[in-house]
Amino acid sequence: MKKKKLREEVVKEVLKAEPAKRSAKKKFNFDLRIQSPAALGYFGIQGIDTAPALIRLARVKGLDAIAITDFYDGRYVDRLKAAGEGTSIAVIPGVSIRAALGDCRDVVLLCFFSEQNGSDEISLFLHDLGVFEEDFGNAQRVVTMPFEQVLSVLDEHQGIAIPSRMDKTPSQMGAIPSLVDDYGFRAFDLAHSDSGEFFKQRWPKEKFSLFSFSNAMALAQVGSRVAKLATPDTTFASLTQVALRSVGDRHI
Repeated sequence: MKKKKLREEVVKEVLKAEPAKRSAKKKFNFDLRIQSPAALGYFGIQGIDTAPALIRLARVKGLDAIAITDFYDGRYVDRLKAAGEGTSIAVIPGVSIRAALGDCRDVVLLCFFSEQNGSDEISLFLHDLGVFEEDFGNAQRVVTMPFEQVLSVLDEHQGIAIPSRMDKTPSQMGAIPSLVDDYGFRAFDLAHSDSGEFFKQRWPKEKFSLFSFSNAMALAQVGSRVAKLATPDTTFASLTQVALRSVGDRHI
């Protein structure tokens, strides 16, 4: 409960920020869905420390912020954070999970946490979802608890979530209305650029943040698709402004 209250205070601070300060934004390049060596082993290049190599590559690609979002595995986060210290690249701690909503058992959520968090905190988050070390990295695993409870656990850990690639299959597309209408999601990572029309036609009066991350599974794919986000900076707090959920006039 204490963590939930702290998260509510963060949301309040974001919303009551001075208008002049909130409007002082520029566009930054975010790639917040990158697979790590822990997940795929694609950085297994002899003689190269993979985390600094990824940070250097991000700079070459013109990225401002990145996140490793392996399925059920945050063990690479600390290495990447350490490699990013003292550089221009912001590293946002993240992890991917797969949840069930209605008839869809393939609701992928990119979960992000403040910069003060690391691998241990992500492991605690997964533990509270009922995911233990033997399932780390298992992309096929589905969190069995009700969707509302998944979001409650995320709130307790002061995290935010962005549904990812929900426009890939009919089953996933069928879950989008509930994600929007029942749970207030307004930010989505899309697989197809033309999927934005679906949101415009169904919710013509709603404002969405629709973007696409690389889902990089090889070095060459890092930064191949980015989100250009107009935020004050590249911090987790600024990302929270983009990913706030909204039900009616309530921000979640």
